Amino acid sequence: MSFMRIIIGLTFMLLAITVRGQNLFANPGFEDINNCVEYHADCAPEAWFNIPATNFLVKGRMAPKPVLGNMVLLVPVSSVLPGFRNKRRFVYTLLACPLQRDIEYALSFFIHTGGRLFEKLDFYFTDTEPTLGSFNVSGRSPSFSITPADIDDDYKMGWKHVKRVFKAEKGMRYCVIGNFSSLDAEIGMKESMNSSGDIFYFLDEMVLKPVNALPVCSGYAENIKLAYAQNFRHSDDVKVIRDTVPLKKLRVVTDTIAIPAVFFNVDSDEMAPGIFPVLDSAITRIISGNVTKIEVYGHTDSTGSPKRNRELSMLRAGAVKKYLSDRMPQFPGQWLVEGRAHLFPVAGNATEAGRRRNRRVEIILTTLSYQ
Repeated sequence: MSFMRIIIGLTFMLLAITVRGQNLFANPGFEDINNCVEYHADCAPEAWFNIPATNFLVKGRMAPKPVLGNMVLLVPVSSVLPGFRNKRRFVYTLLACPLQRDIEYALSFFIHTGGRLFEKLDFYFTDTEPTLGSFNVSGRSPSFSITPADIDDDYKMGWKHVKRVFKAEKGMRYCVIGNFSSLDAEIGMKESMNSSGDIFYFLDEMVLKPVNALPVCSGYAENIKLAYAQNFRHSDDVKVIRDTVPLKKLRVVTDTIAIPAVFFNVDSDEMAPGIFPVLDSAITRIISGNVTKIEVYGHTDSTGSPKRNRELSMLRAGAVKKYLSDRMPQFPGQWLVEGRAHLFPVAGNATEAGRRRNRRVEIILTTLSYQ
């Protein structure tokens, strides 16, 4: 065991005793899990939010064992699908205390890349809470990027320890983590970490604190409570800190359009003519309404091989997305496309009737309105 590894281990024992009150990240080990009010089920680490809002799945063989505890944070950084590599997604959290101008802070955490070469991970601090409708990382310059130069130890089992000291700007209340620009290394299809083609970096045990000790801000406990209280983990524009004077109430409505597999040729993503009136009707609904997000999920029954089920479900979802997007090139909202194979059945696979119901493509439209 290296000397640095011993130091890191001792540091964690000390953190548990002395630094807990100073860490500006709530739920830094991601062990506290939020129960989503929309689904009445555990969905994501408390105080950490995905934009666009989704629950990321990852292949078991690619999920690393956590450094401590049972949970890690998944940060999407790219995709094996060329059309999705520039779709910027990110994770953010509310800091327990705002950063103070010209004060030096130390950021440290563990990172695992699932066997990929580590290139960079972007951090951005802002005083405005990011939402799907208000924040776009594309073309935005990060506050700084974590690079291989910031790695101070190869810890164990593929985990690396990162430390970065930076000088803050005043009033920054939120930390955004993601990938603001494309990775340089060539990406092969075999590197896909789930059925949707996503590539993740995994983070654990995050610490952000002043280099020189400062008094804990008066709102420390209240800010953590606010972050934990935001339980709409699948609502892209629901904020941790709401507007001081809310003039209107935000209403989030989802509408699901289920397309049976009978509208596709057998074992193919080639669409049969009967599907086009259904898709054209969906386009009319999208254009005439205030749709902010379109999710397209492909599903199969369980009769094929897992690999073919993943491929076919993604191909069919992609074909539907292409038809819609080709006819709505100016759609301002967010797309989310996934092939979910046979993992989300709506009926049993023991009968043909059940298998027929499971073979489908679902289009989920999210609409925001104010009352």
